[in-house]
Order: sequence, then structure tokens, then C-alpha cells
Amino acid sequence: MSQAASVAWALLRPLLFSLEAERAHALGLASLGWSRKAWQLLGCRRIDDPIELMGIRFPNRIGLAAGLDKNGRHVDDLAALGFGFVEVGTVTPRAQPGNPAPRMFRLPRHQALINRMGFNNEGLDSFLANVARARPGIVLGLNIGKNATTPIDQAVDDYLACLQAVYPHASYVTVNISSPNTRDLRSLQQGDALDAMLAALMARRGQLAAPAGRVVPLLVKIAPT
Repeated sequence: MSQAASVAWALLRPLLFSLEAERAHALGLASLGWSRKAWQLLGCRRIDDPIELMGIRFPNRIGLAAGLDKNGRHVDDLAALGFGFVEVGTVTPRAQPGNPAPRMFRLPRHQALINRMGFNNEGLDSFLANVARARPGIVLGLNIGKNATTPIDQAVDDYLACLQAVYPHASYVTVNISSPNTRDLRSLQQGDALDAMLAALMARRGQLAAPAGRVVPLLVKIAPT
């Protein structure tokens, strides 16, 4: 970060920390359109340090993980901040509100947050419309999940629906089975359940690859053991 950007952040931080954490999060996203230009004037730029993984050329090794922009509304603004890749989502087939508030908590001494959002998002239709408008010019990852109301033994149907919908727009797709905030989700990480879901996703990817003219890499996000 440039010296000017550091000064700007020092001025903005007290204002943002005076707000409840989720409200500050929403304000930060809403301001990205104008702040993008400001950060560029203050010296933010993309570092050219390319690396190739999964057959994809990443402009650099620093990317934005899913969770910040769950609905894919701010892809271009986030890409302009210098990231080598941007991942948005997690998206679920149907819109859902997520867990009751408060559900985001600051840990200032540790410079960290606790996130108990619960896959709150506007659903696939809104997500796809937003992503289709984006022109990020960098690697774009799309993160998919299951609805909280979908029984765990039918979870694969949600993931298949999401994979089919996002496939044309994704540089890669992340299958999110790591969240502790969706009941029983982590059970999909185990044994036969994981094998069956991955087999179904790989088969669907095979069906989608030929019409799309490319094989989109699949990643699996799992919880730490």
C-alpha cells in the first residue's frame, strides 16, 4: 500500500469501526464504485508476478476469497484493486437470508472477524445477471453452495444446479462444503458422501465441457481438521 493509501485508511478506519460490523461491511461494498478510482489515484495497482495453476494464468498470487461479495455485484471494482484473481459467492440456487443478526463480530486485538452469515445471498438468477455484466479482465472464481432448507441427502442437487448455471462464466468453480453455519454441511466432507458428490459433479462437468469448449477446474473448499 502506498503512503497516501495508508493515510487514507488511517482516516477511514475510525469511521468504519464506529459502525456495527455488518453495517460497515455493507457500506464498504456500496462505496467500491467511487473508492476504486480513489485507490487507483493513491497508488494501488496490480503487481505483475504471474503463475500458472490448473491451466490458468494468474497475473499474481494474491486473490480475494469468496464471502466478501456474495452476490457478484462488485466484480469489476474488486478486480481493479490489483488482485490476481477474485472469487465471489457463495451462491445457492434460491435466495436466502442467512442466519439471524448479529452474525459478524470484530476481534480487534487479533485483527480478525468472526463470520456467522450462513450463505446469505440473492440466489442464482441475481448472481448470474451480475456476473454476466462484469468485465474483470482477470481470473474469476465462482463459489457454490447449498440452501439451508435443502435436506443434506439432496445437497448434490443444489450443487449440480449451481455448477450448470455458473459454468459459462467461471474461470474456476469452488464447491463450498466447509461452512459451519449451514446445518450438517460438513458431513459432505466424509467418505461415501464426498465420493458420491464429487463423482456427480465431475460427470456434470464432463457434460458441460464440450458445449462450452473448455474444461473449467473444480476446487473443493473443506474445513480445517
